[in-house]
Amino acid sequence: MNTQDFVPLQPGFEMNTSYYVEFKEKDQQDGSTTLFYQFKVKEEVANTMTVIPDGCIDILFCCDPEHPYAKVCGSVLTSKKIQLQANHEYFGGRFLPKSELDCSRYSIKDIIDHEIPLNEMFLIDHLSIQEIVKQKDFVEKIKLFNNMLRNIIFASNSATTSMKFALRKMYSVKGNITMNELAEEIGCSTRYLRKYFEQYIGISPKLFSQILRFQYSLYLLTKTNEYNIRDIIYEIGYYDQAHFINEFKKFSHLTPKEILLQSIKN
Repeated sequence: MNTQDFVPLQPGFEMNTSYYVEFKEKDQQDGSTTLFYQFKVKEEVANTMTVIPDGCIDILFCCDPEHPYAKVCGSVLTSKKIQLQANHEYFGGRFLPKSELDCSRYSIKDIIDHEIPLNEMFLIDHLSIQEIVKQKDFVEKIKLFNNMLRNIIFASNSATTSMKFALRKMYSVKGNITMNELAEEIGCSTRYLRKYFEQYIGISPKLFSQILRFQYSLYLLTKTNEYNIRDIIYEIGYYDQAHFINEFKKFSHLTPKEILLQSIKN
């Protein structure tokens, strides 16, 4: 698995929808990957769709031609049910942390575990949202988003060199690094490291590393046939099986085996 191609998973979007499509787009400047996706909600799960911690920001559009809207979704901190409209299509983008939101009204910390209307956070014409929603073609939706909204939402190259290095390091070791080790590699104190993370990601570096480790484990467990649970514990660097299971239950309320069974059923 190439860490630059890795984007955290939201299995509920794939397993509990009538259809699901996605496209990974690499940023030509920094090599990071954005995941664009589209799905239609099944009627029976409209109010029980579950999302899990991913450390990312999602921009989600409801493609209802009569009542279109878009919202900014910060990472949840544990498994959480969200309300989506039955039989409606949704289009979204999942963005790895790399730059600040270009917004003076909200900080990145304000949206952790929250959903905020897109045009409440940014000076965005509602017509731009309508244009993306009414476009039927998935690829054309992505082009419209990139052309009309991306530069309004995300500040250009705003992350400090230290923060960029910290994120690259954490992704390269799949979250398996202590805060003292990371601060030492960057050349700063753990206090400043926490300050960087609160500014750019909204959560502590320790919690972000745990979420990252959980997401990498989830990927190996559900998207490959090469790793069993023992392999994942060794590969990701969990202390033991109990630590591995407890972290899964902390973030998803399910054990690794329960998640694996769900993915096999679907």
